[in-house]
Amino acid sequence: MSRSLHRRAPAGGTAGAALRSLLAISCVAGLAACGESGPDGASEEDRLAIEAVLTDYLPKLGAAYAEGDFEGLASGAVPKEVETVRRRVYELETGESRTLRPSLQSFEIERVDVWRYSNAAVTTLEVWDIQSLASGTEQILSSATDRYRVRYQFKRRDEGWKVIDRRIEYQFES
Repeated sequence: MSRSLHRRAPAGGTAGAALRSLLAISCVAGLAACGESGPDGASEEDRLAIEAVLTDYLPKLGAAYAEGDFEGLASGAVPKEVETVRRRVYELETGESRTLRPSLQSFEIERVDVWRYSNAAVTTLEVWDIQSLASGTEQILSSATDRYRVRYQFKRRDEGWKVIDRRIEYQFES
């Protein structure tokens, strides 16, 4: 059985050609209308809103670890995530007898993926100065500047974007 190396002319004649042209123009116009989205599919408005949440949230996350101030996290995270942070801090203090004193130095958003309007996955690169202290003392056990790739899950609520989960994906060599 031989295969033809030539393409058959599409059916439909002139009417088919006009329909294909109309579809091609519609596709190009649709792509142009998507020009407001970033390379990862998120609108500039969503990227800026998520960046604003992280700009506010990350220093408060450091304060939660250092000082036990969990109330400040509520402006940027859902209650379940605030409770997760509270549990991590408690485990460090009771299980490992240490307190972390993290200080955010910088963060950069690598990627934002938004789907179904109300969900977002965000990847950041974060630099933190972290001191580890013996619990209940000012004795510094270690001090380092650490770089992380962090993955966030966000949910859009009436009051804006909220962190619903934060996971460190990778810690870079110092």
